[in-house]
Amino acid sequence: MSHTSLTIVCLAQDTATDQLASTAASRLASTTLTSLGSAGHFIAKTRWHRGSLLQPWKDTAAGGPVRLLDLDAMRVAAHRVYWYRWHIWNQVVAGTRPALPYWTFLDRHCDAPSKYPLAKAQRQYLAQPRIATMLTYNALPNRLMALPTSHLEAFQAGVHGYAHYGWLGAVPGNSFLCLDGTHLVAVSDQYATEVAYLADANHRITALHSRDALVALCTR
Repeated sequence: MSHTSLTIVCLAQDTATDQLASTAASRLASTTLTSLGSAGHFIAKTRWHRGSLLQPWKDTAAGGPVRLLDLDAMRVAAHRVYWYRWHIWNQVVAGTRPALPYWTFLDRHCDAPSKYPLAKAQRQYLAQPRIATMLTYNALPNRLMALPTSHLEAFQAGVHGYAHYGWLGAVPGNSFLCLDGTHLVAVSDQYATEVAYLADANHRITALHSRDALVALCTR
């Protein structure tokens, strides 16, 4: 089954509103990704410029000029959610030892696949009490919210680190196609690599002109 992700595409300010989706998909052709269509992702600042937004629905949109997208509100909301999720996680895993992320087991397997089979790597990763506790909580039908095991390193960075991780990830998506054609994406699942990607993407977003546009695409 193919994995889908969210890609944010930057477009120059002279791109017509009715061409945002098609232009973004065309620019995506320079990457290895395939567009599955635009995705509602952005909080819009106003309803009075609905004609300047891509697929506006209530206070959200799939894209539009930066000046009409409330990126700050997206970041503040993500920061709040991640702060709240960390406190839930901290209660759930209380008493368990810090766990190693999956990539450490995978690296060991890649270094010696015959001596350390993938099945053993997966089994030992899942056997860690902290991971097992998170998986058990996620299985509860009445859980407050899911605790992604892929966020393990970020969780273990502390409440402020995890909340800032949410802030950084609110806008860029899983990959980011810059105005100059540079395609930014985290090259691994390591927390440091993901943070480096998010830092670069947010720097590029900050440098955009207020009339440049951002478009969110569901990609595969």
